[in-house]
Amino acid sequence: MKPAIILLTILVVGGAIVWLIDRLFYHNDKTGKDAATGQDSLDGEVTSTGCADEACGLRDICPSEQILAGECRQDPVYYDDEELDGFMGRGENDYMPDEEEQWRDVLYTLQPADLLGWGQSIKHRGLVMPAAIRTEFLQLAGEHRGATRQ
Repeated sequence: MKPAIILLTILVVGGAIVWLIDRLFYHNDKTGKDAATGQDSLDGEVTSTGCADEACGLRDICPSEQILAGECRQDPVYYDDEELDGFMGRGENDYMPDEEEQWRDVLYTLQPADLLGWGQSIKHRGLVMPAAIRTEFLQLAGEHRGATRQ
């Protein structure tokens, strides 16, 4: 009986350690920051439907794996937006209004079919959209998705 209790204790402690490591290093926290790197995540928290944002309207096509599928490319894809690379290292709340306008100019000149590809490109290049632009991006992508379904 004593060996069984020791074995059970080892299994429980080992399971708790694995669970802790998984939680600390492989899951996003509630703020939308990656727990391992502390960087903002474009996806936020993935819900049970596979969508990063229940309100984004892209539930059928926005699981993290699909949105970020372009992340494995060797060279980033540019959408005539090279000037945005100057914002490398900025957080979503670190932009001045005129800098947000630069993002908005690019966003509203994109073809609707290029929206998700542009989002992938931004993520691949290590850029973080200003909070207001991210909201507008999700809204436009949702509208485009709704228009293509009809």
